[in-house]
Amino acid sequence: MNRGYWLAAAVLLLLTANFSVGYHQADEHFQILEYAAYKLGLADAQDLPWEWHDRMRPALQPFLAYLAYLLVGWGDHANPFTVALLLRLLSAAFTLAVAFAVFRRYQTAFPPPLGWIFGLTVLFHWFAYYNGVRFSSENWSGLAAVAGFLSYPLYLTRREATLTPDGGRSALIAGMWFGLAFLIRYQIALLVVGFGLWLLVVHREKLRNLLLLVAGGLGTLAVCYPLSYWLYGEWSLPAWNYFAANLIEGKAATYGTRPWYAYVELVFLRGIPPLSLLYLAGFGTFCYSYRRDPVAWMGLAFVVAHSLLARKDIRFLYPLTPLLPVYLVGALAAFLPWVADRWHRKWWRVAASLMAIINILLLIYVISRPAAAEIAPLKDLYETYPEGVVLTGPQSRIVKAEGAIARYYHRPATVVDTTGLPASNSALMPVGPRPLIWVDRTRDLPQPPAGSKLVYTDRPKWLDALDVDLGQKWYYLYAVYPHGREKVAN
Repeated sequence: MNRGYWLAAAVLLLLTANFSVGYHQADEHFQILEYAAYKLGLADAQDLPWEWHDRMRPALQPFLAYLAYLLVGWGDHANPFTVALLLRLLSAAFTLAVAFAVFRRYQTAFPPPLGWIFGLTVLFHWFAYYNGVRFSSENWSGLAAVAGFLSYPLYLTRREATLTPDGGRSALIAGMWFGLAFLIRYQIALLVVGFGLWLLVVHREKLRNLLLLVAGGLGTLAVCYPLSYWLYGEWSLPAWNYFAANLIEGKAATYGTRPWYAYVELVFLRGIPPLSLLYLAGFGTFCYSYRRDPVAWMGLAFVVAHSLLARKDIRFLYPLTPLLPVYLVGALAAFLPWVADRWHRKWWRVAASLMAIINILLLIYVISRPAAAEIAPLKDLYETYPEGVVLTGPQSRIVKAEGAIARYYHRPATVVDTTGLPASNSALMPVGPRPLIWVDRTRDLPQPPAGSKLVYTDRPKWLDALDVDLGQKWYYLYAVYPHGREKVAN
């Protein structure tokens, strides 16, 4: 792949980082940005989710978000939306760097035309963009773990049923990457364990390299351990607290359980059929055809262990995204000889064209759409009311999590009412110049207090003109007691 392809991928990632604002799931916001907001003095401890009070979440990403805020604000208050954009740009750069490393390592494993297909899959797979700009634990832990795997020195050309080419330079650096991955998301240890089992059972690795690998990981954990004290204000072992709360006490299961085969259903539905069939078949075919390959052991350990846990969510598999091109094209390389004489070339072209068209449409969609609709009203409030507001109404919190109040995107003076009392209650009268804003998100017509004035909605006017109902929820912000600056919704 020449520079033009990589430049195009960089531009697309830049656009995605700009437009794909928000988060995939609330944990991405509350357990990173809100933790940073607490350390910045923008949020109180009682505003944070229960995981903070149980001292069970990693501190590395909140620390990075904290540093980014200080950098953008030069030690003063920064625009939180600018900081979030910077974090998405950092994520995009990390994604592109790991994609380049994966391509360089595996390009020799695929002869033409599979090498060209592999390059396109690495650079232009739709989900790589959606997930690649997320400053989430799923994305960053997967990227760090793959960087660790690619750093480990392997010499595999003599082994059968192996696709991964030789490469890597330092077991110590690999261990450091694995340690960082663990400090970002503890569950990534399952993937690292899969690689470790492969080193012991299949590769029969030398003791020296194994010790260097462990030393790198433990050294990283030791160096970064004080970050836990920085975040929680006391010495603790968040990884153990996480294990005790979610697995021993079973708190994770309270958010819903699924059967062991649920990830097959989730990937099929969320991966967008018929592309999702490729993901399922590709992963299974790769792990069978290259069952002595380290990537197969890593993926199987990760998926099987997650399948045995009661709590399941499709995002838990997102750390495998950087390796998805290897699974897909590796499976195609193994599958192609078997079907070469059974499928006419015309049907191959039809199938490939269909998959390419669906991928392009999804790529356009994820590049141009926000990841979370909540960010637009928050940004409007931030820019329109620099003095802050008092928020009330059915959706006063806007960004929601159990027992938590989001503060990161609000002005410091903003008050969020969660009492559910009527907006006319005297206790909610605004103080000073702050207006009282009634917030709702609904498919139906909103029911604001009498005399309120619509100041924002994300519902396009052309829907009213065409009398179209998309069945989608829209945000509505009404000024109940307007003070200071106002703006009528477009």
